[in-house]
Amino acid sequence: MECKKYLIAGVGALALVTAAPASIIELSDFSSDETDAGLLSATMEFTIAGTTLTLTVTNNTSGLDSYKMNELYFNAPDGVTLAFSSLPGWTFSTGAGANGFGIFDFALIDGQGGNPNQITAGETVSFSFTILTGTPSMSDFVDNFSTVLPGMTPMIVAAKFVGGPGDDSAYGAAIPSPGVLALLAAAGLVSGRRRRRRG
Repeated sequence: MECKKYLIAGVGALALVTAAPASIIELSDFSSDETDAGLLSATMEFTIAGTTLTLTVTNNTSGLDSYKMNELYFNAPDGVTLAFSSLPGWTFSTGAGANGFGIFDFALIDGQGGNPNQITAGETVSFSFTILTGTPSMSDFVDNFSTVLPGMTPMIVAAKFVGGPGDDSAYGAAIPSPGVLALLAAAGLVSGRRRRRRG
């Protein structure tokens, strides 16, 4: 089956919550299993200063046995490459799959062993990257969808939540709201295209 990547072009102001000087995603739209997506609460914020991209992640889960986060996934336009400024316990990779949410351009995986390697309830962690190629805007990181097979729903970002009630774990993901998607479709700004391999 042909994989497709969906791109929303030139609509940073519509892409979820875009607040100068950052693009912020509320990560609680979808769950990979029967876990209530509303329990998988987090935000991912993208800021750019010069050639430095900062991804700030806040785990908003609460209650007994609150979830920790140990995998993060996001996308960027074709031609953008990043170098990760190392943070202990986290591995940076490209072209990584997040359960049923497709293949994402970039991933931070395997945060292990608790703070600061996992993102615990109420904690905020910032990850820094150097933009090696391309000139992305902040909205570019919330305008691009994962690569999915036909019939799957493409996502903007995803994360793995672990250690919840009963040691539950699940992936949570976010897409623009149905209203935003409808506006984009009506404007002809949502299009399918073949994915190019990222070096």
